[in-house]
Amino acid sequence: MTFYYAKPDQTYKEHLASVYDAWKDIVQCKRLLIKRMSEKYSFSMERFMKGSLMTVVLHDIGKNIEPFQKMMDALRNETKFDRRKNYRHELISFNLAFSAWVELNKENKYSICPLEALAVAGHHRPIDFDLSSFQREKISDLPIVYEDGIKEALDFAGQIFSKEGWQFPQLVQELSKANALRELKKLLDFLPGLLKKEDYDRVRTLFVLLKGILLYADWYGSSNTRVRYKVNTQKDQILDVLNKRCQEKNIKFMGLTLFQQKLSEQEGHVIAVAPTGSGKTEGSILWAIKNSSDMGGSKIIYLLPTMATANSIWSRLCAFFGEENVGLTHSSANLIFESEIDHETSERDEKRNLLFDQSFIRPVTVGTVDQLLTSGFNMGKWVLKEINAANSVIILDEIHAYDGWTLGLIISMIKHFAQLGTRFLLMSATMPESIISLFQKILPTSTVIKDTELLDKKRSKYFTKDKFIEEDIAEIKEAIEKGHRILVVVNTVEKCQILAMEFKDYNAVCYHSRFIAKDRKTIEESFEKARIVIATQIVEVSLDIDFDWLFTECAPPDALAQRAGRVNRRRDPSRNSRIFIYKADTKAEKIYNPINAPKILEKSFAEFKQAHSDLNEKDLLTIVESVYRDYPVEEREGFSEALTQYEQSQKNRLAILDNVSPRDELEQTRMTKYETVNVIPYCFFTEVYESTPKERKWYEVKIPYWYAKKHSRLHDGVLFCHLTYDRKLGAFLKPEDNFCSLYNAPIG
Repeated sequence: MTFYYAKPDQTYKEHLASVYDAWKDIVQCKRLLIKRMSEKYSFSMERFMKGSLMTVVLHDIGKNIEPFQKMMDALRNETKFDRRKNYRHELISFNLAFSAWVELNKENKYSICPLEALAVAGHHRPIDFDLSSFQREKISDLPIVYEDGIKEALDFAGQIFSKEGWQFPQLVQELSKANALRELKKLLDFLPGLLKKEDYDRVRTLFVLLKGILLYADWYGSSNTRVRYKVNTQKDQILDVLNKRCQEKNIKFMGLTLFQQKLSEQEGHVIAVAPTGSGKTEGSILWAIKNSSDMGGSKIIYLLPTMATANSIWSRLCAFFGEENVGLTHSSANLIFESEIDHETSERDEKRNLLFDQSFIRPVTVGTVDQLLTSGFNMGKWVLKEINAANSVIILDEIHAYDGWTLGLIISMIKHFAQLGTRFLLMSATMPESIISLFQKILPTSTVIKDTELLDKKRSKYFTKDKFIEEDIAEIKEAIEKGHRILVVVNTVEKCQILAMEFKDYNAVCYHSRFIAKDRKTIEESFEKARIVIATQIVEVSLDIDFDWLFTECAPPDALAQRAGRVNRRRDPSRNSRIFIYKADTKAEKIYNPINAPKILEKSFAEFKQAHSDLNEKDLLTIVESVYRDYPVEEREGFSEALTQYEQSQKNRLAILDNVSPRDELEQTRMTKYETVNVIPYCFFTEVYESTPKERKWYEVKIPYWYAKKHSRLHDGVLFCHLTYDRKLGAFLKPEDNFCSLYNAPIG
């Protein structure tokens, strides 16, 4: 008896049986969402389920071809196979899926567009008008089709359908004579005309559900594991973790604050405002657990502005939910994520785990907001992100920290997913009333919850210095020598590095965005014991660090409030904590003013200069309101344009096609002065050259594109860059032949 294989370790039947089991789990998890969408867009639940199962039983039927089976033989026997001779099996599967769609539509038509067939065709590679990801197949001869394998696969498909009480459609197809690629191209040519007759939102929703469930089932079926869709953590378990954490820090756990209690009891959308150190993170988790349970078990997605904050929150959430249940996704893995990932290749388990993280498949996912925004541009594994974000609970932390363009995209994203049943919690320590009003317009049922208990509390005394921070080195050193733990925050990486070298004798910890991930993690772990930390803006959000005194360059008032929140977090009056605010230099003006508003740093400095030194949390909010009163959200650079760009990008791809072209200016998620790219410093060449993609990501650093273009070189698809790198100071944009450490000492 001839056995045909779908994976090196799975026969075709074994794989399909496993995928079918996963499909049953997934549609059960998604049943409420499917039901709600069927009511909203008027399609038959049964017809949808038949179509979904059809994609499952036919997605790999094209593997019954000679080149694919030869590749499987080579992988099982550990012999060589020329992959250039392979032929994408999904093209063969597409032909049969299209025929099955025709037959199903005779029974019940819910779309004139063959969405099931397109889902099958694109379940490994992206689909665009030019079919640019199928270049090899454009010049390849049609492969030999194993007709007996196809017949056996169709019989098995019929058996699976009968288990659900349905009859599988009779298909007659001479695959050996069919040009699958030509048929797919013909469909794409007709697609604009077909979709003109359809509601884009309806088509996109149906396609996301169909393809998302298929990818889910395929990935879980390939791993032979049961679907882990939701967490079962309860409120009491969170309280136990909090109690243990307090015991470790020799702090008496006093139970939930009034603010946290309100969050834990609130259903639906929430806008939450509370000072730093108020326990917003824990309160948000309690809200997420409550709402996930109310929604029948939804995924929890926690989105933040930066990689550093995402890393920090990820480690905290692992303590609540278990590391196996919490995924982490941000741009440091983009090079891997956006490259071709094929489940037939080696290291597929490692790659699958990475994809689980990057696609919000884990029951809980922490990431940067960009990872969800890009789904609106049909980038990457957007279908999986979309199906997981639909009907989930999403926490958007530090919502104040975005430029006008990104904020506009976020609003469009919130509108989109709210229609799909997603519940949102929008949080910040400093949220102007204008921002609150804006969010209330797009989430009219939302509840505003403020931590009023802490508004009258004081942390520190505030002082302005009419000089630049580098002119006060002696005073900062004196504060260290008096025993104070010092945080210094500046607005540029270059100044951060210069000051760190000035404080070399005090073992200063330098912290900014130009460290490789491996070193950044080590540095973050060193904060607790450091006498002085010198950092950039990345310390402003969601880092649980605590210092006695802060010396900072001027920044917008909400940013300054965030920086001040890293000092005396428990509001102990005996610590005599102080905040010193210095003038901003011309580089800072260029960083902040174009994005936020003209002269915002000047106004911010003036407001703090006029204020008394004993500022409480309410006073800080008053300063924020005063400065931003002249800068309406609607007038921020790029805001209005971004509101339409999200929808326009989807229409440009007919709602369902993939974006495989390079990202243009209108498809960026952040407004930046220059484009950045992840590279690996050449000094790590020996360490990473033969390592796995997962291992290499720990050596990536983000630098300006203009510098990378001039000083970088590709080695077997890995981008290495000539720059000076120091384990304690990070990357200097200065190429050198000798990459010796400026400190000549390991971290710590």
